[in-house]
Amino acid sequence: MTRPYLLFLYVLVSCLAVTCVRDYPSNAPYAPPVVNPPSGGLPGQQQPSAQKRLFLGNDKIRVGIDLNMGGAITYLAESGSSENMVNNPDLGRQIQTAIYGGPYPYTQNGKQPVEQWKYLGWNPVQAGDYFLHPARIVSYQQTDNQLYVKTVPLIWPLFDEPAECTFEHWIDIKDNTVHVRCRVVVNRSDTAHYDARTQETPCVYLNGPYDHMFTYTGLKPFTNDAVSEFTDRNVINRYATENWAALLNEKGRGVGLFKAREVRFRTAGFGQPHVGGEFDVSAGYINSEDFLVVDHNGEYEFEYTLIVGTLTDIRQFVYNQPRPPSGPDYVFVKDRQKWFYINTHDQGWPVQTELNVQWARDNVGNRDFRIAAPLTFWYAADVPKIYIQAAFKTQGTVARLSWRKAEEIDFMETPGRYIDFPIVGDGQFRTYEINTGQLSGWDGVISQISLTSPASQYNFEKGSTVRIRSVTSTKL
Repeated sequence: MTRPYLLFLYVLVSCLAVTCVRDYPSNAPYAPPVVNPPSGGLPGQQQPSAQKRLFLGNDKIRVGIDLNMGGAITYLAESGSSENMVNNPDLGRQIQTAIYGGPYPYTQNGKQPVEQWKYLGWNPVQAGDYFLHPARIVSYQQTDNQLYVKTVPLIWPLFDEPAECTFEHWIDIKDNTVHVRCRVVVNRSDTAHYDARTQETPCVYLNGPYDHMFTYTGLKPFTNDAVSEFTDRNVINRYATENWAALLNEKGRGVGLFKAREVRFRTAGFGQPHVGGEFDVSAGYINSEDFLVVDHNGEYEFEYTLIVGTLTDIRQFVYNQPRPPSGPDYVFVKDRQKWFYINTHDQGWPVQTELNVQWARDNVGNRDFRIAAPLTFWYAADVPKIYIQAAFKTQGTVARLSWRKAEEIDFMETPGRYIDFPIVGDGQFRTYEINTGQLSGWDGVISQISLTSPASQYNFEKGSTVRIRSVTSTKL
């Protein structure tokens, strides 16, 4: 079997860097690069380690993690079937966690990244690195009901280089579902601020037959409206308004990925369509890819569910979960609530009771700054008012609330997409009430909101800050 090398696809979406996708182009030969070989050894990759799997099972499904692949999920099958659906030709596939941050390129201990991956930046991968070195297991535990594993991931483009962070995963099964909770703890020596990146939290790679890609991208979620199947095998972002995506085979069976409140998913197909096994390059891919500011000392948690079965099974599970909120409900008590920054930054981790953000541009010039909420789905009619609890410290007198519609790929600073509202810059907390229901352009579906300063206020930037306690659709 020819071992795959991996093609990095780096896409700018909404003027921000996004995650990579690992693929092997079928028309290219495998040629491992000569990068940082161990002293006295040979360059390039090595054979994967032997499997060391731990399993959970019931009368519906069987799931397994591999301690020689960083504790990533490397096995998922329906009960009674010997067919493993998870794709495992290298250490960049599997069902696993991968985190992305700056700088670009990233070096550590004198090691340089593989050329085609050098713009990944700081990229801890749960299973291991490009050279097939497995990540380190710190501890693990198996009970009748749960698998637990703590991992020191490896930096994907570097030769056998542990990342300055740990991943913890708790895995449970119930009926035809696998529930995963993950905790990421970062302890980097580099204390610089870097832009938010989209993450693989998680990525899901299934074998070639499971490359029929489905989700719901319409504007009537949770109404049993028709879903969409995607045949374009390129790496494409989907506005998944029911918080799930799925990979199925030609018989209509496979795996769905559900992540509460998340509407940003990716789909792709690699290699030859509809064929291939566990160690072949052909694969289907889905990913939940929320934006995240990765602090040098940050701690982050997320959870997701894998649903095994038909499209009906997957959607029924999703419909049985609590509905996402119908408007903004962000209260910054202990984290950023997935808010992130463009061309500015906050005071870093930990976040306690408020966001404390520089109300100015990191890089002065034509580039604006923005404090952005995560991508979402609201009907404008359900959000007639927005309340912002904030303390501005600035000589400026105006702030701007901007919004995006579902069909727009970025914020548009045009009439009908923003409102400038008066602020008091004395550093004291106030509740700013914005009557969105009376605004031109606040209609249909709202997919994202943000706060920024109009260009007319840029001469007041020096030393300006804003502290934000909440952004909600009801007054607190």
